[in-house]
Amino acid sequence: MKKIIALVVCVLLVVGVFAACNNAPAASEEPTTEASAEVTEETTEEPAGDVSKLEIGFYADAADSYYQILKDAMQGCADLDPQCEWTIDYQVGQSTATEQITAVENFITAGYDVICVIQNSADATSECIAKCVDAGIPYFGACHTFSTVDNAKDAAGSCAYNFIQAGKYSGLDAAERGVSKIVNIQGVLGQGTAAAQTQGLLEGLKEGGRNLGAEISDIMKNEANTQYDGTQDVELVYWAAGNWAADPAQKAMTDAITALGADGFDGLYVHNNPMMEGCIAAMEDAGLNPSDYWLSSCNGREMSWQWAEDGIISQDVNQPASIEGCTLYQQVKAWSLGQEYRKYIHPYLTPYTKENIAELKDSLVPVTDVQAFLKGYQEGAFITDINDPAFTDQEGF
Repeated sequence: MKKIIALVVCVLLVVGVFAACNNAPAASEEPTTEASAEVTEETTEEPAGDVSKLEIGFYADAADSYYQILKDAMQGCADLDPQCEWTIDYQVGQSTATEQITAVENFITAGYDVICVIQNSADATSECIAKCVDAGIPYFGACHTFSTVDNAKDAAGSCAYNFIQAGKYSGLDAAERGVSKIVNIQGVLGQGTAAAQTQGLLEGLKEGGRNLGAEISDIMKNEANTQYDGTQDVELVYWAAGNWAADPAQKAMTDAITALGADGFDGLYVHNNPMMEGCIAAMEDAGLNPSDYWLSSCNGREMSWQWAEDGIISQDVNQPASIEGCTLYQQVKAWSLGQEYRKYIHPYLTPYTKENIAELKDSLVPVTDVQAFLKGYQEGAFITDINDPAFTDQEGF
């Protein structure tokens, strides 16, 4: 967008001289004659706002396949849109708040038109939003909510799944199946998104009529050290962090089996599918049959569809990063064209079980196969319009 403005100004001031655009920002110093000619033609026929030309700085807190899928889907949707000419500079950190703040500062200095961030922490995000406001650059957040910070509404947009609801789907399923001793493998202990899933699990169990033996707030605060009152008929018997990846989750599950024994648990709640993959491997290595236990997760990747069909897992929730990327694309495009849009939203979730996977499989959104997602997106195979009521308002804003 900044390139367009700079080029138009130069064309108007110095007719036919396209190399004299000295007022463009550093990221916009290489306009071509072809691009300049295109601007000259288009500006006489239609408003510049009809085309979204953006250079976007995109920071992800860690190297995570989910984050990469989100970015790829966002770029893919823009590439399919004749109104969008976007370049996305995707940078990855190593899970520190300092890196997030530094990345945003660098994006601002470079003069990017839009900044998108998958955050390290809400506090870091609050600081980044303030910096973007001062610079006059819109800040969009993805994956994790930051609704608790005072300046949350200064952000141009936020898309994040309702992870409490995702966990609740699993809790309700566990309650219905009578699960009583659950191993809880979170992404990171105490992390906001992971804590939300655990909270949802507990809320679902309680809503399903299971006695927790303690207040949910006390369980969340004390985790593995919770003091139950003895009346509980379901309990989280083991807590561990799997760091959102298969290998550390496999070790965590191996430790859980060693500590509890084969009969010390009858359920396993794992916060994403890569970690579930590691947990299933740990169970099989220990000689356990995963199908003999209640296994539930959140992600709903394609490999989970197969697990459900094979009866290995009991339940999962389709929570596609691809839809999140498409959501972010729609928000950024609307902002760039000066259109009204829903700023703070939850994409929709679709729970499924081993009993209904055959019925629901064709309606589930591809997660890891971005090309399959983009094909379905073009064909209207699933809901993608953020104005559809399937998308809900994000709490806290």
